Amino acid sequence: MLRTTQRVALIALALGLATPASGQSSFPQTLYWGAGLIDIPVAWVAPLSGDFAISYSAKRFEPGDPVVTGVNYNDATNSQLTTSVSMWGRVEAGVAFYTANPEYGFFGQVLLLNEDAMRLREGAARWLPGLAVGVRNVGPYEKIDRFGAGYELIPPEPGSPNYRHIADSVHQGFNTANTIFGVATKSFNLGGLSESMGGVDMSVSLGFGNGLFEDDGELGDEYAESSTGGLFGGMKVDFQASPRTQVSFMAEHNAWDVNIGAAVEYRGIRAGAYITELTAGSAEENAVGAGTYYNYRKFAFILGWQSNIFALLRGDFLQGRVAELERQREGLLAEINTRQERVTALELEINRLEAQNLLELEQRRVEAEAQLRAEREALQRLEERLRVLETRQPPPRRQR
Repeated sequence: MLRTTQRVALIALALGLATPASGQSSFPQTLYWGAGLIDIPVAWVAPLSGDFAISYSAKRFEPGDPVVTGVNYNDATNSQLTTSVSMWGRVEAGVAFYTANPEYGFFGQVLLLNEDAMRLREGAARWLPGLAVGVRNVGPYEKIDRFGAGYELIPPEPGSPNYRHIADSVHQGFNTANTIFGVATKSFNLGGLSESMGGVDMSVSLGFGNGLFEDDGELGDEYAESSTGGLFGGMKVDFQASPRTQVSFMAEHNAWDVNIGAAVEYRGIRAGAYITELTAGSAEENAVGAGTYYNYRKFAFILGWQSNIFALLRGDFLQGRVAELERQREGLLAEINTRQERVTALELEINRLEAQNLLELEQRRVEAEAQLRAEREALQRLEERLRVLETRQPPPRRQR
């Protein structure tokens, strides 16, 4: 076994050989909230205004879902639906529906320092990490635990048509509403280690939060035996399996226990499979008291879709505009090619006349030079028009 100092030295060596990632980083949706790793947030927001994500996640509980629901569904699977939208490359906001009852909570974060922008700086500034602050579980359901559980759905009182959401006995001590966190994230390209790893990116995140990251509802070790008091961190390694397919491997400590897993993205569609609470043991060892739902390994998966609202609404218009600009570009290229051929012919004619060195041909040489200047000026104007046209092309439509 490596000692702690040896581990630190190896990590420092790897980061020293790595370089800041050359392209923009990308992160999947977490099981319960917005962009991040498996459960923890990261200092990243989707770069384009209108980028949105919709995801469905589920976690398997051995004794059964801790949520008491009035809707018939698989009582061994705790599922959640999450949707979010990003604006200005700085803000992400969304809502998570914890259960089929449903209970819900809003979430969001603000990117204070964008590491993708810092990579363009000189010197030490290009190594600065991204920084973000955010909030989770904004809403009326303050007794929610880290799984989104906490409430029973009770039949309505006489004279009332509405079912009631009542915190169950296990969750009376929780107060996780308006959980606040801060997080730093730094991404690296591993091409400095070897040429074969040029397509491999790694990111490291570290943060701290209260509420969902710190509040154990006074359950102590029954809730989590590996809690850190709100400190969380994790890392992700990305491989480009194909031009449109990215595979990610993730490991994290979400302030309660260790989670590991992998996700794959193809043209905006993401799927992930995870094992959570890796160090907690089996359900049989911990199926007592509140530990019926906590402190044992669980399997979870997530399915999601990411795209851009404006690209979906304006897709046909943008496609037509791109086609028109491409036709104009091809026409200019053809005319430029014709002009270049004419310039070449005139240059050959001038060289031939100069070689003859005959006085009677001087006038023809002067005329040819004048034509050459005119053709070069026309060519320069066309090339300038082409540069202006190419800068006006809209960005490629985001893949769905």
